[in-house]
Amino acid sequence: MRTKFFPAQPSTMGHLLNDLFNEDWSTLGMNRNESWSPKANIRENEDGWGIELAVPGMSKDSFKIELHDNRLNISAQVENKEEGEKYRYREFKALSFQRSFNLPKNMVDEDKISATYEHGVLFVNVPKLEEARDRGPRTIEIQ
Repeated sequence: MRTKFFPAQPSTMGHLLNDLFNEDWSTLGMNRNESWSPKANIRENEDGWGIELAVPGMSKDSFKIELHDNRLNISAQVENKEEGEKYRYREFKALSFQRSFNLPKNMVDEDKISATYEHGVLFVNVPKLEEARDRGPRTIEIQ
């Protein structure tokens, strides 16, 4: 029988304490953090858009970035391989996610999309086509 020792405390610490005092040790830490979606920032300037994803603990080889039908798909799969390790409690393990971003039609220079990964943040640069850039106000000559 599973007993909740700290039902009023929905925090991670509450989950930890409940699991530590749980009689069924076989389910310890299961079904927690199995799927997630990284937080994203999207900024725009006159040259393009910048997409930033908070994805700490990964390597740049973990990411897959694809463009199909004006949709930018970013995904990652990381598996922890600790051979012979036995955990009593574990909150992080294999990580995977997929995020998709719809890009405006006829505005993106698809051949110049680039990405870098630094300090746990994936930066994707999506440049605008020259024709789509805002050149500011202009004066129209009357003929």
